Amino acid sequence: MKMNKYIHETSRHLLYTVLWPLCLVLGLTVQSATAAVVNLTPVVSGVFTNGNGANSHWIQVENSWQGPSSFSQQFGGISNLQDAATALALTSGNSGFVRSADAVMSDINAGNDRYNNDWGSTWGFSNMPPLFNTGDPNQENYAGHIWGYLSVPTAGNYNFGVLYDDGFAFTIWGGNGSQSMSMDGLNPRDRKGFDSNIAMLPGLYQYDLVGYTRLEAGVLSLGWWTGPTTSDISLIPQTNLYTSAVPIPAAAWLFGSGLLGLIGVARRHRQPPV
Repeated sequence: MKMNKYIHETSRHLLYTVLWPLCLVLGLTVQSATAAVVNLTPVVSGVFTNGNGANSHWIQVENSWQGPSSFSQQFGGISNLQDAATALALTSGNSGFVRSADAVMSDINAGNDRYNNDWGSTWGFSNMPPLFNTGDPNQENYAGHIWGYLSVPTAGNYNFGVLYDDGFAFTIWGGNGSQSMSMDGLNPRDRKGFDSNIAMLPGLYQYDLVGYTRLEAGVLSLGWWTGPTTSDISLIPQTNLYTSAVPIPAAAWLFGSGLLGLIGVARRHRQPPV
């Protein structure tokens, strides 16, 4: 266990003190999207404003659990996307399983105590992953799978940012294709967006997000940006997150409630006088 911790801390030290400054010098930091805009049409068209949240499944494994990656085989724990996918398929009867949780999340923003205590004031505070309670002494080697549909309220150019530690994979689907991004392996904490902005129309788009943390601080957060009037990534509110693609558009709700009102009036007019 001490050796695993030492290796993890040493690799992070090298990333922050050597590689990250080098990236800054070479201009390799994450920049706003400058490539051509990509068009993505909705899976379901319409204006949707009554979202119920995001589906999620979470799993924690023992620090000594061995996934399929060579790093995990040697040092244990979740170290890349392949390990995370294998861990997320575990059940309580499997070796190395610690606990799991399934929950509908009000927003996509989960970070453990170590992240909130050390980095929350810098990167933004997060809710606890459904696996843990605040103060839980064991908040390492876990993975989360979050999926569902998000509603785009107005036409425009959008981009999405994933705040992660250690890695993630994110895909969003429209009616005419998809866009994906990921960071595999053990990486320093960062936020990543698409290279190209996405021209989107009002409606529902399907998404899938997997993230994992091996040791120490862990966070998985999905936000969006819409331009050109705003420049910051913000969390996607619950009103724009759906667990399935079967909501009724806001206009249909208004039409339906109006229709029910007319039916009620008609029935009262048909009733014979007493």
